[in-house]
Amino acid sequence: EMLMKKVWTILVIISLSLFAGIPVFAESFQGVKYTVIGKSNLGSIKCSIAIRLEKKVTKEFLHKLALKLRKAEPREYDRMFITYYLPGMTPGSGAWATSHFDPNLEVKILGTTIEEEKALMDEPKNSSGEIIGKWFDEFPYGGVKYTFLKRDGKIIMIRKFKDGSSYEKEMIQKNQSGRVDRKSTRLNSSHTDI
Repeated sequence: EMLMKKVWTILVIISLSLFAGIPVFAESFQGVKYTVIGKSNLGSIKCSIAIRLEKKVTKEFLHKLALKLRKAEPREYDRMFITYYLPGMTPGSGAWATSHFDPNLEVKILGTTIEEEKALMDEPKNSSGEIIGKWFDEFPYGGVKYTFLKRDGKIIMIRKFKDGSSYEKEMIQKNQSGRVDRKSTRLNSSHTDI
């Protein structure tokens, strides 16, 4: 009877955690934490797994993790499709990386790699102007380094991509309700609040 109470308690906790969207079984592999955030299968034909990684990893790490995940499956599938998401990324809106057994393992990093992001962020500061802000924005199939600077009394936004291409836009600055709103000089463009 005591064992049965423990089993029911564990099942209730797991059910409530899943209902609340709280990852229950966060795991670690080679010092990197990850969580299975979605899983489905179609008989023995295919299995799809969505993984949330705590940080970017190397292609070699993804290769080893994919082999571990496949081996851990209780049933064998003809094909297995694994998608990897970084913190803040929305599942189903494009993954940062994939490792697909179709039927052989192929690993792809769709976003920026650790090295690409470092190269973008560490580039020499040869811009002609005072840097007022910079950050990196990771999104599926790429990543962008944004730099805002003051040049000749104007606000300039520079977007630099992992392939080395970039472009600059002059921004219009106006104070609105105690915040600074910067808008592109082009019509029908989006706003950027800083």
